[in-house]
Amino acid sequence: MDSAVAAILLRKQGFQVQTLFVRMTGSSRERAAQESAARISEKLGLPFHTQDMQETFQREVVDYFFKTYESGMTPNPCVICNPLVKLKAALEVAERLEADHIATGHYARIRINSQGQPFLLSAVDASKDQSYFLHQTARDSLKRLVLPLGGLLKETVRMIAEEYEIEGLVQEESQDICFLSGDYKMHLKQYAKDMEKPGPIKTSDGKLKGMHRGLSRYTIGQRRGLGIPDKTPYYVVRMEPSANTLVIGKKEELFQESCRVKKVNWLVDPSRVFSYAVRVKLRSRHKPVRARLEPGHDESGELIIHFEAPQRAVTPGQFAVLYKEALVLGGGVICR
Repeated sequence: MDSAVAAILLRKQGFQVQTLFVRMTGSSRERAAQESAARISEKLGLPFHTQDMQETFQREVVDYFFKTYESGMTPNPCVICNPLVKLKAALEVAERLEADHIATGHYARIRINSQGQPFLLSAVDASKDQSYFLHQTARDSLKRLVLPLGGLLKETVRMIAEEYEIEGLVQEESQDICFLSGDYKMHLKQYAKDMEKPGPIKTSDGKLKGMHRGLSRYTIGQRRGLGIPDKTPYYVVRMEPSANTLVIGKKEELFQESCRVKKVNWLVDPSRVFSYAVRVKLRSRHKPVRARLEPGHDESGELIIHFEAPQRAVTPGQFAVLYKEALVLGGGVICR
């Protein structure tokens, strides 16, 4: 629905609009989604194209997903998929069609300054903001990206869909990981077998407390399912795949005053960010918190984030995204 309304709005603004469906998984659900997209495009009178990205998707997203879990970290496939698969496909098709711009239904905004430099901003509708998922986009790609929904509320988008009678043609959105069906932990048994081996549960100071049933069954901050009774509950603090060890601790051990971030994608001049008062999101639904930035102490371009208040369950493998008010500065992968 969001993509369809984006197309409607762009056409009303005078753009010549064509639509694209990116094939990634080859699943029956995806085939149904493609049929739905084709029907909507036909109803709106827009040319419809497809682009097969299944090999790229497998390599860049699916393999990344399982390898990250195998390393004892928690992946975020949607962040990776946008720049490496979806936007990549859109840019390739745009070149073929000699189109000036690409557009999506993401809730975020693009602004171009007087020098022609593009910037990514969060959406007006904070409850739907998706700038977190776009922060790994290459800065050069932002110049061609149009985000028509960033200034709208979701309710307004629904009203436009109803006005054009397309809501009934839209496939219901799935909340699952698109390339998996059911519980993702069941798939880890097949693809990441080393994560299914039993091993020791230890406290941070090395005391053996029990045996876990496979690291794939646990996440940072988890309390239930540990089976270790005590006066106060234990939580998963970290995982150590090399030793196949689950490390647990008390609630206070879940909080960190800082974290390291690698593979930072900057959307602004990085030389200026260390003077900014910034906020950081540690997960897509995480409320941004105040922090200060410090350059890493090696040559890899790592970044150190110091939180104004200690943060709970800072999860390696997830992305820390930096904001200056609505402006997205950039972001990278949280290190262990």
